[in-house]
Amino acid sequence: MPVFRTINNYFKGILAQGLMRFMSRENQIVYMVLNCSSKKVTPNVIFPATDYVMHTIKKHFKKIKPFGKIYRGEHNGSTVALVSSGIGAPAVAMTVEALRCAGVKNIIRVDYCGSLAEYPEIGDIVICSEAICGDGTTPHYLNSEIAYPRVPGDSVLISRIKEEFESTKIEFYCGPIWTHDALFREPQELIEKAVSKGAIALDMETSVLFALGQLYNISTASILIVTDRPRGEEFLSEKIKISPRILQNLDTSIDIALNILSSIEG
Repeated sequence: MPVFRTINNYFKGILAQGLMRFMSRENQIVYMVLNCSSKKVTPNVIFPATDYVMHTIKKHFKKIKPFGKIYRGEHNGSTVALVSSGIGAPAVAMTVEALRCAGVKNIIRVDYCGSLAEYPEIGDIVICSEAICGDGTTPHYLNSEIAYPRVPGDSVLISRIKEEFESTKIEFYCGPIWTHDALFREPQELIEKAVSKGAIALDMETSVLFALGQLYNISTASILIVTDRPRGEEFLSEKIKISPRILQNLDTSIDIALNILSSIEG
């Protein structure tokens, strides 16, 4: 390694060590994961996983400004944080741990899912009542001796979301969702197992979000748009199709999530 890089790394390490020494453990975690101060994170967070949903949410804010890996946006006169969870349960767990250290109180996830039944159809909205843990991360946070434990979302927050959709007369489905780890690797036996447990859809993030919400007293909810219907090997040979209805219901779901979050006092 060149000498100047060694010297540069030495001084950067000394500087970082000095800065960290004056931070609490909580602030250290926030900086390591979110690259910003805890003070920049608002109590209410909208929480997408995919880049497209992240960029779409940005357009719903009147004003928006980045701070490290988060954005602070203005909506209906209130400030809401936009934070990407990353894809998959381990990424969600790490990010929610940091959000907890920053004092977050309410998180609404808005993103995509796959349908496990004839209904919901492509483009439909799914409000998750509870998540069935088919992933490998959530069990680390649960004291459960049963296979595939179920974790509910926050009933009050979920009720508010349902009321908002009902008031706008927009159709939605509400039920259990199966969370697992391997996108594009959903064999028929996994689908049959998820359906046998009562799941109407599947994703890769909701179970750990609900588990950490329950553990840390954070109100959590998950609104998902159906983009596909996994069917084992048959699904892998099909071309991906984007329906205008997916995009329209995504926009509607973001509006409702932001309306609720901006109405909750921090």
